[in-house]
Amino acid sequence: MNFDLSGTYQFFILLGVIAAILIIYGVFTWVKRAKRISTRLDKFVAAEVKPASIPTVTQIIPREISGSLFSRTIISWFNKILQFIVRFTPEKMASDMEHKLTIAGHPANLHAGKFNAIRFLVFLIGIILAVMVNLDFMTNNKISILLRVLVIAICLVYPVVWLNGRVQSRQDEIRRGLPDALDMLSVCASAGLGFDQSLQKISNYWETELGLEFERATHEMEMGVSRAAALKNMRDRLDVNDLSQFIAILVQAEKIGMSYADVLHSQALQLRALRQVRAREIANQLPAKMLIPVILFIFPALIAVILGPALPILMNMF
Repeated sequence: MNFDLSGTYQFFILLGVIAAILIIYGVFTWVKRAKRISTRLDKFVAAEVKPASIPTVTQIIPREISGSLFSRTIISWFNKILQFIVRFTPEKMASDMEHKLTIAGHPANLHAGKFNAIRFLVFLIGIILAVMVNLDFMTNNKISILLRVLVIAICLVYPVVWLNGRVQSRQDEIRRGLPDALDMLSVCASAGLGFDQSLQKISNYWETELGLEFERATHEMEMGVSRAAALKNMRDRLDVNDLSQFIAILVQAEKIGMSYADVLHSQALQLRALRQVRAREIANQLPAKMLIPVILFIFPALIAVILGPALPILMNMF
């Protein structure tokens, strides 16, 4: 059975497969969200049913199955496949990936073994999609080969790129919020609170990534971990240079007996000035980054508008 498909048809088939996957995912997400909304409406809006009006039904056989059909079949099979692949993950790769996932905040409660298993499954899906681009291997052309390589490369690289983006965005958020957090710590320390109480006060009213990390450090100190060890654990979890320098200075100030308020105030001023310098640096990089979009999208339109009316005259002259 031969499939004589041109490069355009192959490209549209690939787009159709990707669109079908996105539509199925969107339908499942919509059904789950609608179920959650209906549950909340039944809880808060529906009229209260009196216990006397509820008929009593004698249950002969108790129900032993819980959860939806989708969670008991597809999700259960998927988790078993992930657990099987996790066994073959190298230890070094798992430790490096676990560190990245810790910095990213463990999105979707992912850990190293499960994330590497998902990477492997996505790579297999990429191979399947690459095979579906052209089922007739005897009539391969350059376009089909290029599409296959492109699909496999995207499926191989996308999970790592997604994780690196999550790591970078979380670190940037913590880096931007650190000067404000140090200002608040300085105000609390100047008002007479200790450093531990200041961290707890900020974590209670500041629902950001840095506030959550402060709350975790506070819980560790309440469990008996020393202040220096809890701060070093937070430094290792986040791997932000500004926060690492601040923690090193704070630990050193605790050893020599300096005032927390003075250290926090000086560090807040320094980090705020550093944030302004970084903002200027990003602004100075914008002209170079805008050069390629201007050349590709704006200059052709300007040339077409300017030279378009004069083009027939030039054609008649030559």
